[in-house]
This record gives sequence, C-alpha cells and structure tokens, in this order.
Amino acid sequence: MHVIPLTPTFRPILACAIFGSFLSAPAIAHAANDLTELSLEALMEISVTSVSKKPQKLANAAAAAFVISHEDIRRSGATNIPDLLRMVPGVQVARIDANKWAVSIRGFNGRFANKLLVLKDGRSIYTPLFSGVYWEHQTTPLEDIERIEVIRGPGAALWGANAVNGVINIITKHSSDSNGGMISAGMGSAEKGFVTLGYGKNLSDSSDMKVYGNYSNHAAGQSSNGSAANDAWQNGSAGFRLDSQLDDKDSLTIQGDVFSGSYDETYTLYNLSNPGIPQVQQSFATTSGFNLLSRWQRTLSDTDSITLQWYYDHYRRSMIELGETRNTVDLDLQHRFQLGKRQDIIWGLGYRYSYDNLSNSPYIAFNQPTKGANLFSGFIHDEIALVPDRLSLILGTRLEHNDYTGFEVQPNARLLWSPSQKHSLWASVSRAVRTPSRGDREIQYRFQTLPGPAQLEINGTNGFKSETVIAYELGYRTTPGPRISLDLALFVNQYDKLRVPLSGSPYLGASSIVQPFNLSNTMHGHTYGAELSANWKPLDWWRLQATYSYLCAIMYLDQGSGEPIAEINRSDLAGGSPRHQGSIRSGFDLGKQVELDFWLRAVDRVAYIDQIAIPGYITMDIRLAWKPVKQLELALVGQNLFQKRHPEYIPEFINTTASEVPRSVYGKVTWRF
Repeated sequence: MHVIPLTPTFRPILACAIFGSFLSAPAIAHAANDLTELSLEALMEISVTSVSKKPQKLANAAAAAFVISHEDIRRSGATNIPDLLRMVPGVQVARIDANKWAVSIRGFNGRFANKLLVLKDGRSIYTPLFSGVYWEHQTTPLEDIERIEVIRGPGAALWGANAVNGVINIITKHSSDSNGGMISAGMGSAEKGFVTLGYGKNLSDSSDMKVYGNYSNHAAGQSSNGSAANDAWQNGSAGFRLDSQLDDKDSLTIQGDVFSGSYDETYTLYNLSNPGIPQVQQSFATTSGFNLLSRWQRTLSDTDSITLQWYYDHYRRSMIELGETRNTVDLDLQHRFQLGKRQDIIWGLGYRYSYDNLSNSPYIAFNQPTKGANLFSGFIHDEIALVPDRLSLILGTRLEHNDYTGFEVQPNARLLWSPSQKHSLWASVSRAVRTPSRGDREIQYRFQTLPGPAQLEINGTNGFKSETVIAYELGYRTTPGPRISLDLALFVNQYDKLRVPLSGSPYLGASSIVQPFNLSNTMHGHTYGAELSANWKPLDWWRLQATYSYLCAIMYLDQGSGEPIAEINRSDLAGGSPRHQGSIRSGFDLGKQVELDFWLRAVDRVAYIDQIAIPGYITMDIRLAWKPVKQLELALVGQNLFQKRHPEYIPEFINTTASEVPRSVYGKVTWRF
C-alpha cells in the first residue's frame, strides 16, 4: 500500500477538502436564472449529451460526468475556460504563465496534456502536432457558453483516440437563447481591460441568429521576486451562429469564429554563438485563426435521428522556436435508432484530414516542413435494457485508422443499476489509445545548454507507437433528499507503452558535445484514485458545492530500456498533478438584487523529478454582484486572495519561463437590452 504522509502543511488542506466534500455536488446545467430556483433532485434530471452522444439524465449516466452550468460560469468570477475547470473533481489545472495553462484529467499534466480530448460544439480543438490544446486560442466569451460537460475516464469508444483520461465538451448557447443585446466590460489589476458585445435576433418563426465580438488585454504575471514577468497578452475574437428549424423533422446549425492574439514570452534557449552559456531571450508571439461548422439533423422520433456534421478549422502560430500553420477538414455522420423494445443503438462514420506547414528554427526542426494526415473512424454504441428502468448494459467500440500506427480498436463495456430513482451504481472497463503526434516521431529539439560546452537534444522516433490504457471505474450517485446529492467515482488505470525520453550515445556536434534523448514507448505503470462531489442546499437562498479528488501515479521503466533506474518507482514522471485537491463554493442570494459568492480551493504540492516540487497552496476568490435594475449587473471580484502570488507549474520541454499567479481584483459591468 502506498502511504501518503500527512505533513503539517497538508493537514488543513485535507481537512478542508473532506469537510467540503460532504456539503456539495456536481454543478449541473440548468435554465434557471437563479441557482437556488431548482431543487437538487430536479437538477439531476437535466440532460447531458457527452456521455453517450444522445440526451440523457445525468443521474442515468454510466460515467464520471460533471457539468458546469451557465449559472456556475456567471457566478464563478473566472475570466477564462481553464480557471472554470478548477471546480471539477479529477481535473488538474495549473497556470504556467499569464497566457498559458496546463490542463489534464487524472494525471499526466503538462502544457500539451496528450491524454485529454477537448471539443467545442463537436469540433475537436486537440492539436496533432504536439498532442494537446492551445488554451490561449479558446477566446469564446464566457457569457456565450451554455455549459461545459466534463467526462472523466476514457471516452474513446465514442469520441476516438486521445480521449484516454477524459473528454471536455464546451457547448455554446442556441441562438434562440440569445435574443436581444448584451454589453459586458471591466478592468482590474490582472485584467487590464475587457469588453464583450453580443446581439441575437429572431429572423423568422423557425430561425434565430446571434453575433458576438470581444477583446481583452491581460497584464503580465509576476516573477518569484515580485517583479513583472514578460508574459502580458491580448486577444480578440468574433463569431456568429444561425439555428434554423427547416421543417418538422429537419434542423440546421451554421456557426463560425475568427480570433487573433499576441503574447509576450521568455525562453531559455540553446546558445548558437556560445554553446556553453544558456541564452535567455524575450520574444513576441502571434496567433490567429478561424473556423466554420455546419450541422444538419433529421429527427424522426425520440429514439431515431440522423446527424451530419462538417467543419473547417484554420490557425496560424508564429513563435521564436517554431511557426505553424494548420488546416483541418472533418466530416462526421451519426445515426441513432431503436432495435426492438430494449436496445438503443448509435453508430457513426467519420473522416478527418489535417495539413500543416511548419517554419523550422535553429531550436526546433522537423524533417518535412509540410505534411498531411488522414484519420478514418467508425463506432457503434448499444445500450441494452436488461431490466427496464433498473439495469442496463452498454457495449460499444470505435475502430480508427491513422497514418502512423494503422488500425486501433477501442472497446468499452458499462453496467448501470438504478434500484430506485434516488440511487444509481455504475461500473465500466475500457481500452483507449493515445496515437502518436507528429512531434513524437519527427521532432529534433535543442532544448538546453549545459556547461562544458554541452547540448541536450530531444529526438522523435520513427517507430513510436500508440500509448494504451485499460481503465476500470466504479461510481455511485444518490439524492437522498431534495437538498443534498452525492457523486463518487473510483478508478484504476493500467498504462503501457508510455512516452519517456531515454538517453542515447553522446556525439560531437558542430560546436558542442550533444547528449541526445530519444522518445521511446518504454514506460508502464498505473494510476488509481477517487473523486467525490456533493451539493447541499441548507436554505432556499444558500447553496454549497464542493469537490475532493485523490490521485496516485506509479510508473516504471520497462526492463531492457538501458536506463539504470529501470527498477525505481518513477511516480514523479507523471508529475504536474497533485495527489490531493479540493474545492468549496458557497453562493448566497441576499435578496433579489445582491449575490455573494465564495470559492475556496486547496491544492497539494506537485512533485517533479530531481527533487523539484511546487508547494501546495490554499486560496480563495470572492464575487459580490448587485443588480440595481433587472437589465444591469455590477460585479466586484477578488481572485487568489490568500497570498500575494503563488507558483503552479514548472515548464517541461518547451522552456518558456514560468511566472506566478498574483492576487488580483477586477470590476465588471453587464447590461442586457
């Protein structure tokens, strides 16, 4: 058994998290204007779509599902999507600097967390170059997000490769829910200035349209000595959405976005002129892009529908280490029907083509500056009612073919037992893969200079294979009364063929000795943990929500890897992820005009290799809002109030200089008309 020492620093964190875990439940999407309007039992009846690609009650989802509702977003005080995800148990969020985040589920956190699939309205925003998400690209106004559905655990049987440890689906509002105008603006110490404009209009009895535009200017973070870091940034975006009910059976959605941003960065680079001395260089990066999505759906009945979706996505990034331009086209067909009285079947086919154009630098280079990649896929999902309304068996699998490893099979089996409307128990076993990125196979990265002179270099491997996981999960949900609900998930994940850089033979380069590290599939191991969320409504005007999660990762290098540490527990190789973290949110409605929200977070220390660690921290956000009239809201938000600043992350291979998260405050005005 792996024993976790309760250090004096950590004891208050754990006590706070355990106490809070019996007070709150998962935030759930709902249409109410006030978070205290619906009972918790009613909230558990709300439908989610990411678990099985069809609407179903959250209480009947055979997966570890959590939903951040629009009301949760509004009252959180957060100004970006990664910070919103901090309220979800089992999700690790760390701010690298003022314009970069590391987000993962159930471990293996990093700027390019490669075991997490992120979608926006069904469009994948996972980049195949390094495997991960550019969170700084995600500039959708928070006011336009209807909900964020987070599935912890493998979702590959439905959503495909790279949905290894979870799926995040960001769902924006239907156009009919955005009629009228909205202006939101504010400024503060970290958020120097931001403004969002939105307008929706009913075009006819069957069609609605909305448009939006936003701009934000963000101050730099702070260095460990309190001085301003070189990581200030600004970004802007605009978009539209058209929803039309063509007839009694057919509906059509067309939507698109365009964005642009600029970012200050500081790198520690390999010194080309003097290899013995590292080169610290400040730089300026830019990014831009646009996307267009169309979705047609024919609904024949509650259990029979056909959906056809396609999208085109383009973005361009210009950085001192690498330039990237990417174009992606995706086509997806899905059909749902009922077979007999007890089987609900969904099947689908998909194709994706992604083409990139890279600008090499003396630091990062790829053998082929341009390259295209194909992905073919098909899936089937069958939900069988063994005992109607009591016991269900869910079977499914996804078959994919990619250009690197060929065919990949990702099956899934789940069992859901609901002895009553207030209790449900589910279990699952799944296999998922993380397919190679272009970087895994082709990168050559001069990432560090050592005294000597000497140079460290990371090289991709042509034979790099897919990483695999076999995941076992067990969950329980209950709403014992109208004012309390609990949600518990337990998991054990067994990983194989994990990526690890192994040292090769040194050689003499053009101006220095080079120590290469070759990416290899020679690490295996397992993780296990527990995630608890609860919701308690002690009074009609007061709601408490809280979460707690525990994660342990134990990794080993394979026998015959050639490394002397092959027998050593390498739990820190899955670093970037705290073992314990907890969150408590408390919302008060002080009459009809005033809202007061508290958000307490506690995060354990994060250990890395070579005895490097980031201390644990406890912090709190507070939001006070006043509505002098129904259409106008004035809000004051304080963030990270318990310390002047705190670090959350140490960069891995991409050597940008991290900064610390400062205490901050901002004011915001929202007017709807």
